[in-house]
Amino acid sequence: MMLMRRFIYALLLLFFIACSNSTEDKIPFPINAFLEEELGQIDSLPIAIILNREKNGKSDTTVVDKKEFRGLAMQLLGIDFQEKKYKNNYQELVLEDVQLGNISIGYTTDEPDLPIRKIELNIDASSNKIKSIFAERQEREAEKLLIRKILWTSGTELMVNTSYYKEGKLLNTLTERYNWAIGN
Repeated sequence: MMLMRRFIYALLLLFFIACSNSTEDKIPFPINAFLEEELGQIDSLPIAIILNREKNGKSDTTVVDKKEFRGLAMQLLGIDFQEKKYKNNYQELVLEDVQLGNISIGYTTDEPDLPIRKIELNIDASSNKIKSIFAERQEREAEKLLIRKILWTSGTELMVNTSYYKEGKLLNTLTERYNWAIGN
């Protein structure tokens, strides 16, 4: 019995050493490819992109050009984890909730020079399709700090909430909702 127990402990130890010394590179989710696919679908359909902008309690609605929207979306959310400046600066966390049928893949960084601080993908476990992407960006514009919370909901909208800070004090917020609602 004692010999069997030692054998099991040795086997478990060997297993943990082998797993911890894995040199296999993780392949991050291709966010740019997903965005290109969604934007290609928007470009191919005769639909308008409606922008609703709210600032200081005042609301304004307008139509946005698809080319302009494409540039904005790629600027806000486009990230290629294969690029040298991103490759080793983000930590990946994958969570699966079987009961909800959801997979969450998150990437975070503490690197102050990278504008995207956090990006999280929510994926439907049964279809493996992305339901949404949430990102937090932080960047400086003159003396102001801009913190953007961005939510891309597949096939329907992009929402950007921008908070403007100066010397640690909130100056104002701007909420922009770009809606195109494909098939919904």
